[in-house]
Amino acid sequence: MTTRILVIDDEPINHQLVARALMPLQCEIHYAENGKGGIAQARSVKPDVIITDVMMPDINGYEVTRILRREPQFAATPILVLTAQSGLQDKLKSFESGADDHLTKPFDPSELVVRVTSLLRRVEAVKLSEHKTVLRDGAQMIAVHSLRGGTGSSTLSVNLGVTLTSLWREPTILLDLSMTAGQVALMLNAPLKRTWADIAHYSASDLDADSLNSVVGTHESGLHFIAAPTFPSEVDTLRGETLAAALQIFKTQYEYIVADLPHDFSEFSIQTLDTANVILMVASPDMASIRAMIAAIDTYDKLGYPKDKIKFVLSAPFPHSSLTKEKIETGLGISALATIPYVQDVLVDAINLGQPPVYQKPNELISGLLEDFAFHLSKDAHKKIKPENPTDTWKRVYKRYQAKKK
Repeated sequence: MTTRILVIDDEPINHQLVARALMPLQCEIHYAENGKGGIAQARSVKPDVIITDVMMPDINGYEVTRILRREPQFAATPILVLTAQSGLQDKLKSFESGADDHLTKPFDPSELVVRVTSLLRRVEAVKLSEHKTVLRDGAQMIAVHSLRGGTGSSTLSVNLGVTLTSLWREPTILLDLSMTAGQVALMLNAPLKRTWADIAHYSASDLDADSLNSVVGTHESGLHFIAAPTFPSEVDTLRGETLAAALQIFKTQYEYIVADLPHDFSEFSIQTLDTANVILMVASPDMASIRAMIAAIDTYDKLGYPKDKIKFVLSAPFPHSSLTKEKIETGLGISALATIPYVQDVLVDAINLGQPPVYQKPNELISGLLEDFAFHLSKDAHKKIKPENPTDTWKRVYKRYQAKKK
């Protein structure tokens, strides 16, 4: 089937330059000379890739991208912004609007070919990795929760999601429920194509799998995710019962669900905590974080959660603390299931570059610790039986397990 590419640019000469550059791909190219015309063409042609300029006489390329991203049929269509604007802020605007890539004019024809080819391959990989819609016996749902920011909850959530995906090759989804400052898309270096805001208008009874799946993104590791929007006001109309309905749908489609929760007991948090199989209560070794943890434990108890559902994770975001793990465990009367050590350079670089260490640097010590922790949290049915075709992640976990036995 011939690849269809839509070029939106108000300068006809640029149409010719792009067409000539893409000749090696032998694709079918369609053109539009302004933003509104480009949107109409996209709806008519349904292109495989869209290339848009920014500065156009009616609406700019950022707005074109935003409008198309709101429509489910274009949620996964690659969009490349091709513009003379080369500043960092211009590139950020491209990605914030939902574009997949940004290339500056004048461009090298071979680079444009490489960029478009890469976008097409990424879409094909997503199609191959998309799970079949089958009913499952229930997902293992892990809620990552802390009443205090800065404890590394989002870093833990992202790396658990990526690891569970690579461990078992089973459908796994990561939900960014921190609507005021969600970081999942940033940590996965993913553009904000679709977010929770795109289903905020649905009632619980109207929400179905198709509408829900239209806002699901896919990381190159195969991990699925739903991103939080840029602005909290975008989800003002999202109701708790709609989120509850979404969680129930996901539990029939995925083997693993990881939820990155806000630092509170809001309606969204409680809906998710109620549904979760495991609550990872994350705290750092400082008095403010421990006080927040005491308040969280008390609230979990009042909500009637069984004690074995709650697991304490100690995360060290700074190099030294007078509060040792032993002191904290003794004072609280609860043992830490896992300890995330201080490794500033690796984790800060991971956040800044959008490259989870378990995916980009699997041989780092922190990656090994996170992989082992993800294995520990996996379903018993998965842990007890060696996979028929073990993944590299599984092999690393097993190798470390064998070494500990010796």
